[in-house]
Amino acid sequence: MTTTQVPAPTPVPSPAATGRTRRSWLRSPLGRLVLRRLRDAVIVQFLVVAVIFVIGYYVGDPVSAFASPEATEEQLAQLRRSLGLDQPFWVQFGRYLEDLARLDVGTSVWQQRPAMEAVWEVIGNTVLLAILGAVAATVFGVVGGVLAGTRPGSAVDKVINLISVLSLSVASFWIGLLLIIVFAVRLNMVPTSGWYEWRGLILPVATLGFIHGGRICQVTRSVVLDEMSKAYVLVARSRGLPYRRLVAGHVLRNVAATVLTTAGWEFARMFGGSIYPIEVVFAWPGLGPLMTTAAHRHDFPIVEAAVLITGALVILVNLAVDVASHLLDRRLRPE
Repeated sequence: MTTTQVPAPTPVPSPAATGRTRRSWLRSPLGRLVLRRLRDAVIVQFLVVAVIFVIGYYVGDPVSAFASPEATEEQLAQLRRSLGLDQPFWVQFGRYLEDLARLDVGTSVWQQRPAMEAVWEVIGNTVLLAILGAVAATVFGVVGGVLAGTRPGSAVDKVINLISVLSLSVASFWIGLLLIIVFAVRLNMVPTSGWYEWRGLILPVATLGFIHGGRICQVTRSVVLDEMSKAYVLVARSRGLPYRRLVAGHVLRNVAATVLTTAGWEFARMFGGSIYPIEVVFAWPGLGPLMTTAAHRHDFPIVEAAVLITGALVILVNLAVDVASHLLDRRLRPE
């Protein structure tokens, strides 16, 4: 007679064990890194908020934007009291922080609606263009850097170095205008501007890829050239390991963290300001044309909302790059 063995039930972790696991993760190198970056992010964002408020307090004058040109001094003073602008600096700053906690930066004078709503309406287009531009820049930079780094001193290396230096030396809007003249006006291959079909993405993405890919290319070439001179590469080549397998399986893996950090920094730099002239040149419906028009119309709430959101995006991108670099670099992992 055979007996059926019943498997032992899987132990369920107790709440205490779960708490210990959470605390152990927070004490790990990665957990401490995330906590430090979050702390720094809060400080940086607060400083951004404070700088924006100080600029608006001492430079901008919302009363002149809201009031009519025929308003008298008494009417201006009454409007200033109704808006709370006659109160001390710290009182206004405290009320400003309370409004920010509700994502309220005021009403757009130009569009007559909440400024944050106007920015959220176009931020997706800017993020899409930045992601595609970062992908193009990474492909251009990594492929060019690997080709140049594995063939130092060759004609390929010299041509790629020349292209990468040019991408770092010329203005982004000039490259955009040049691409429009060649591919849109002369060859009539793509639209000149706007977003009416997917082909409208080609020129702005190519411009961003060229401008931001140059630094990625130079960094990739440098680290690949340094890695190719190490002893394990010489030993692997002497033992007959295929060249492509050596580069793809060993060299690129060892330089991935450095290349990823550079690519992430270039991605964050797009939100720091480099993408907005491209959007204006190609009439892309993103933050660039919105902020430009708002600045010309002295619409400070929209500019303020755009700066706050882009500042948060830069912080999030830098945090993601730090975490990814930590996971890729084995030397940073706990034993």
